[in-house]
Amino acid sequence: MKLLEANDVVEILHDSVQYQLQKINNVQKTDDGRDWYQDLPLIVKEKFDNYKVDYETLSRILKLEHDEIKNEMSKGYYYWRLLRSACNTYRNDLIEYDQQLNQEFNLQETEAISDNSVLNECIVVLNQHEIEK
Repeated sequence: MKLLEANDVVEILHDSVQYQLQKINNVQKTDDGRDWYQDLPLIVKEKFDNYKVDYETLSRILKLEHDEIKNEMSKGYYYWRLLRSACNTYRNDLIEYDQQLNQEFNLQETEAISDNSVLNECIVVLNQHEIEK
């Protein structure tokens, strides 16, 4: 719950969730993505759709006031697991993006992109308290 006390942390958590939602929503924006989705077995498609709804809910939670966020997040571990997944995806993709910039344009890696200390600290804390079912 300490993660939810700092504005910069809540902001990076929200950014991570928004990024995950963007990736989910982008599936329906290309022919390949739509074909991939259509070919999924029904049970997997339902799980994918449920993740979208759950990340939308989590995004709304992270826009609430601090006390309301804590109240919603204290109801169970599922949203914490989604946060952990979103943060890891966000960090991994930022690192990949930074490496592409380095390779294509000879730009140096930046702390703001691939070594975001707030994001990294969130992941450390979320990993320490990981609960798997």
